[in-house]
Amino acid sequence: MRKFASVPPRVWQADLKTVRGDIEAIAVHYHLTTSGHANMLGLYYVPVAYIAHEMGVSPEGASKGLLSLVQAGICDYDFDRDLVWVREMAADQVAPQLSPKDKRVKGIAEQLAMLPICPTTLGFYRKYRLPFHLHEERCLEDFEMAVTDFGQAPSMPLRSKEKEKDKDKDLGEGKGPSGLGGAKSSNTPSSRETMFTAFPIPSSPTEGRDFLAQRHVPKAQMDECLKRLLGGNLTPFDLEGIVEARGAA
Repeated sequence: MRKFASVPPRVWQADLKTVRGDIEAIAVHYHLTTSGHANMLGLYYVPVAYIAHEMGVSPEGASKGLLSLVQAGICDYDFDRDLVWVREMAADQVAPQLSPKDKRVKGIAEQLAMLPICPTTLGFYRKYRLPFHLHEERCLEDFEMAVTDFGQAPSMPLRSKEKEKDKDKDLGEGKGPSGLGGAKSSNTPSSRETMFTAFPIPSSPTEGRDFLAQRHVPKAQMDECLKRLLGGNLTPFDLEGIVEARGAA
C-alpha cells in the first residue's frame, strides 16, 4: 500500500472540469487517485464492488460515477478485467517526463509488463511511450508490436530490434523462414482477428448509442453494451451473439 499520494490543485481546472456538480464522479475520482489499491501509474485492478464498499455507496452509485469519468475522458475502465487507468495519474504521481537514465523508467516498464495487453493498457502505453522512454525497454516489446499492429507506427525503433534489420534484409533476398522462399506473410487480419478485435471507442456516449442502435442492439442490452463499448471491450463477436439471441426470442 502506498504511504503517500499527491492530488494537485490543477485537477479542478483541468481533470474535473467536465464533471463539476457530479458528486458521484468526483468522489470516485478521488477514491481512484488515493486508494490503497492504486499505484503510481494509475493503472491497476480494482473491482467496482471494492470502490463501492470503501466509499460506503451502492455498486450502482459507484458504477454511475465511474461511467461518468469514462465518458468525460478522465479514466478508462475495463469492465471485464476490473482494470482502471486514470489517464493523468502517472504524470502527477511520477512526472510529466523522465530522463532515459531515470531508474523509474525500468520500474514503470516492469509494472506495465505484468499487465495484459488490452485497449486500456495500450492506451497507457501510447500516452507515456515517449515521455517515459518505454519504447526502449525489452520487457515491453509485445506492447510495441501491439501498438504498431493497431496502426500507430513507432517514431523511434526499439533498441533490441536493431538486430532485426539483417533479418528484414534476408527476407528481401528470399532467405526467410517457413520454407516458402522467404515470402512475406500477409498483414491482412484473419476473420477470427476481425471478429475478436474490439470496436473503436466512440467520442461520446451519444455516438456510442447511435452505433449500437444501427446494429439493432435491444434496449435491454443497450446500457451494458455501451459500458463495454466505452471501455474498449466490445467486439463484433459479442454483438453477433446479442443480436442472434434477440432474433431467437
